[in-house]
Amino acid sequence: MSFAVTMGPPLAVGLALALLAGRRGWAPPLWAALAVGAALRVFVMLVAAHDPAQPYDFDQDFPLAGDSVLRGENPAMHVREGGWHFLPLLAYVLAGQIELGQLLGLSWNVAGRIVPVLADLALIPLVARLAGGGHQRLRAFQYACVPLGVMVSAVHGQFPPITLLFGVAALVCARSNRVHAAGLLIGLSVACTNWSVLLVPGVVLAVAGARSRLTVLGWTAGVPAAVLLSSSVFLDTPLWQLPTLAKTIMSTRPVVGDWGWTSLATGGGQIVSPTLGRIGMLVLLAGLVAAAWWWRGADPIDLTVVLLLVFLVLTHRLGAQYLLWPLPYLIARQNRWAWPAIIAATLWAAFGYLRLYDVFGMGWWAGHMWWAWSSFLVIPLLLLALPWRRRATASQPAGETVTKDTVPAVE
Repeated sequence: MSFAVTMGPPLAVGLALALLAGRRGWAPPLWAALAVGAALRVFVMLVAAHDPAQPYDFDQDFPLAGDSVLRGENPAMHVREGGWHFLPLLAYVLAGQIELGQLLGLSWNVAGRIVPVLADLALIPLVARLAGGGHQRLRAFQYACVPLGVMVSAVHGQFPPITLLFGVAALVCARSNRVHAAGLLIGLSVACTNWSVLLVPGVVLAVAGARSRLTVLGWTAGVPAAVLLSSSVFLDTPLWQLPTLAKTIMSTRPVVGDWGWTSLATGGGQIVSPTLGRIGMLVLLAGLVAAAWWWRGADPIDLTVVLLLVFLVLTHRLGAQYLLWPLPYLIARQNRWAWPAIIAATLWAAFGYLRLYDVFGMGWWAGHMWWAWSSFLVIPLLLLALPWRRRATASQPAGETVTKDTVPAVE
């Protein structure tokens, strides 16, 4: 209970500031947004670091992956099943954080959160660039204050801020037609985690001309391939095992029951179900293809928002950190339902991150059941936040349709 009581007020203040800024048109300079964002994240990081209960993956899987790299081993081949199924790029980052912690005399609980927090801070000016128009400083300040990114980076120490840093930067470069930079950055994003492929269509469509788009796609495939090859150069994976490693990396454990329709099938319990996983993957792919076709003429930012929100609506498996994925794009290019969706997602994530089931006197399993079912209160708002009336505005610069109260004129 003390964790929620300590964390809750500053996060609530951050959310209130983001909402007030949108309502009153506050546009503080970028340095102020960065200062507020840094203060909020560092405070939360230090409190979380001293909490005796740490997220399991952060406490166990991440340092094990970093230690594997420091021993010259590929974590995908040496840690527990389901513990690490990514390319080694982020494992290299984890190894660097371990070394940094030893150099500075920091515990893993602090050192392991440094890069996610820095990445989330770097997203603040990128959201401003993505928004464009006259709303850059407002959008930067709002992203700095919204608790969702703070919780994912400073409480969980998870990777989405790193992946989004590369992905958002890639789209910013693509909109300036810096083709090679855009391709390199989206390639790095895909090399971080599999879900980042959802960011690729927006980046590809944002550059002009077939040749430029093929160049971006070349980088998108080449960078992850180079990172995969590094498993043989720097780690202990023989060349002949790389295809097996690639298959392992592209697979995921079918953990279901945390969110949406699978929580009905499992009674709100978290289980491993290959059957639901296979069905869920087919449903997800069909939904993403349909959404991509429906919004095929949309602005690249809108298309990216669509793919990420549709993923969240239909997915058969979800961690609270997934809810951060659309946030930079949704804040940069808002409609009237963006903030209800952001607030709902933030509150849903806070229930888990702040362990509010303890506050309400429930055990984890009982709390998880109601938490999973409460996702049906969030999902309709995510659906409403889709840019339903912005299907064919690819030539319209982002940010120019937004009024001072964050409601686009087209909506």
